[in-house]
Amino acid sequence: MGLILRVDVDKPYGHSNFFYKIISKISEDFWFPNISFIYLFHLKCFLRYCNKNSVRGYFYHRMCTVPSLSIYNLLNKGNHKIGFHAENTRSIETFERELVKFKSNAYCKTCDSFTKHGSGTYKLGKHHYPPYEENKYIDWARRLQIKFPFGNGIASNSNDFNIENGFYKNMFWLEPEYRSESLSLIEEIIEIAKHQDVPVLIHPCNFYTFKVVRKEFEKLVELAKINNIEWVI
Repeated sequence: MGLILRVDVDKPYGHSNFFYKIISKISEDFWFPNISFIYLFHLKCFLRYCNKNSVRGYFYHRMCTVPSLSIYNLLNKGNHKIGFHAENTRSIETFERELVKFKSNAYCKTCDSFTKHGSGTYKLGKHHYPPYEENKYIDWARRLQIKFPFGNGIASNSNDFNIENGFYKNMFWLEPEYRSESLSLIEEIIEIAKHQDVPVLIHPCNFYTFKVVRKEFEKLVELAKINNIEWVI
């Protein structure tokens, strides 16, 4: 039994200050030449922390956050998995076009799974189709022979982490504002992980920017070590 880390790489330059917010938004919606020394800097910091602590995970990238060579090397070093974070899910045709383009990147060819960007409420960018339509994605995964292992639900008890046909419908979010009141403590997750696998979700831009998110993840990592709970792929 163990912890399963899902990482959604949403922001090309993070959002730790106004400038980074602006160039991230431009890169997401239009185009912006990568500034190599700050592109995905927040992800580099997160990956270094994970690799130092033997934390393995699934890293889901949008089209605007495809790995650079330095990111790819860090992902390889930590034996992490690279996946696709889908935005244009209006139809299977738009999804497949985006997926094919993503996998054409030299560092994304090993991608064999995807997740959905956004949970259905807000339009998060020019290319983003907001509705979250889980049953569609399960069908598309079957038809296109790609895995869809994680949904965007919020777990409220241990039964919500039950896996069905290789699919986890619900997650424990490291961002506290996305947790259920009935399941909100890191200590509770550690107790559940002693008996079953628990998928947890984090965004590197939030790990880098918000102290509370960083502290929660650090607590989870330390308690996992103390209780001999592994990070599993």
